[in-house]
Amino acid sequence: MLQMGYNIARCMVNAMRTSLSFSLLILAALSSTAHAGADPAKLQTGAALFQNLCAACHGPKGQGNEQLKTPSIAGEPAWYVQIQLGNFRAGRRGGNPAEPQAMVMSAITKNLTPAHLEALALHIEKLERMHPPMPTALRDADVAMGKELFEVRCMECHRFNASGEMTFGSPPLLGLQDWYLVAQIEKFKTGRRGAFVGDPNGAKMVLSSQFIEDEHAKRSVIAYILTLNSAPADVERVFEASSK
Repeated sequence: MLQMGYNIARCMVNAMRTSLSFSLLILAALSSTAHAGADPAKLQTGAALFQNLCAACHGPKGQGNEQLKTPSIAGEPAWYVQIQLGNFRAGRRGGNPAEPQAMVMSAITKNLTPAHLEALALHIEKLERMHPPMPTALRDADVAMGKELFEVRCMECHRFNASGEMTFGSPPLLGLQDWYLVAQIEKFKTGRRGAFVGDPNGAKMVLSSQFIEDEHAKRSVIAYILTLNSAPADVERVFEASSK
């Protein structure tokens, strides 16, 4: 069953890729801009913008805040940050009144120039990535099942270690908290994220999220993703605990 779902998803994803050529050219351009030796003045601007506009919700180190439902963004690659800020700015994200955090992001980005967005992205990329712990609520999840689900449904785009892949427009999943991963899977499953025209990478996630069929599967795959943030000894301990 998993293999059949994988084959269907793979065919559809491959079909989507043929329509993503222009998006990939944009990604390549963003990457070359971000890594061509960042201008110190640009980094300084990004740091100032971050402290004035982002730190109050995302934390001074970009660590996120569960009470505010703001994720950790520290260490996210600049190309991905620019794309998501662009999505908020263009209204592809942040238009649902039921999601006040996204609406705030949309309002903030609409007042920024493309140069501001680039500077912010470069600063965020240089922040040290967080390493969220395995929450108590997920310690009884089936991590072995989560590993299988990840390898079948996530790994092709997000890579074997969840480090992401710019070519596919797939961000790292490392550093993200469990509650945020849960929320995003639900948003993709229900079309609250990724369903807007002009967001082909979001459309891939809308498709892929449908294969996470129930709460147990969702908890298991998220638990496995969180183990990828851990030291090897911690991963072994979690796998042992979940198999008992």
